[in-house]
Amino acid sequence: MPAPPPPLPHRSWLSQPDRVEGDWAGAVVDGSLLAHLNLRGEAELHWLDGTQTFIPPRSICWLRASAAELRLARRLASRERHECLTLVFPEAWLRQTLGGLDAELNEAFRPLVKGRQRTLLRLPMSDEDEGWARSAMQPQLCLQARQLLETARLTEYLIQALFRRDATTAEVAVSRTLRTSQERVRRVKEALLERLETPPSLEELAAIAGCAASHLSRTFTQVEGLTLSNWLRRARIEHAAALIASGRCNVSEAALEVGYQSFSHFSRAFATVKGVPPSQWVRHLNSHE
Repeated sequence: MPAPPPPLPHRSWLSQPDRVEGDWAGAVVDGSLLAHLNLRGEAELHWLDGTQTFIPPRSICWLRASAAELRLARRLASRERHECLTLVFPEAWLRQTLGGLDAELNEAFRPLVKGRQRTLLRLPMSDEDEGWARSAMQPQLCLQARQLLETARLTEYLIQALFRRDATTAEVAVSRTLRTSQERVRRVKEALLERLETPPSLEELAAIAGCAASHLSRTFTQVEGLTLSNWLRRARIEHAAALIASGRCNVSEAALEVGYQSFSHFSRAFATVKGVPPSQWVRHLNSHE
């Protein structure tokens, strides 16, 4: 009887309101390699030996440890929303995928891939990392297609990290033009997140970015892989989903909180982004725990 295939890499996206503490120690799987991309907010790891590891915003924590070694992995309450993406690469899948490539591994990652003891590597997060993390939340496909796409994308991300020449810095060599575009997009996203209910107009955003409105639209799509309006819709729905899940708002209140005056428009947008209507969101989360 043939052996069952190894478990595939998978990911877990978390978006929590401000001032909420929580535990994500359950993401640590014995023998698996984890990449915790901490986009916003702060977190910390508490080990059984009494030591602690702080994970600041815009950082990546690569981790190899047993669940028995980790006492607590928690988000810290802060003024800003906590957003993070945890990638899990199972041990059996790693052996099958990386077999024979040991000598080619970047030296910084070799202990993480080959070791069996607690190993941790913290790196600053680049704009490319954040863009990848947010785009990985996308498409709404059937289950099998989504699994295939996620496996391919997670494999590509892992290979880029393990085999690039310099893994001690998250900043890659990008042109001055691209850096300028990324900074403009960063300022625009901050402005939108501050005013999700009544977002600035395109002209106001262009003034914040310091460029023409038409140029901003093109630049935003190039950097984010989404149009500005689609990104805003996703940001609104993610915030509304967190409000509903936390119990702070019912569905109608969450819709108004993020700027939707029409419940039908909100419900359609929510279903497009999250895959279920807002009335089923809490039940959907409970069924996936």
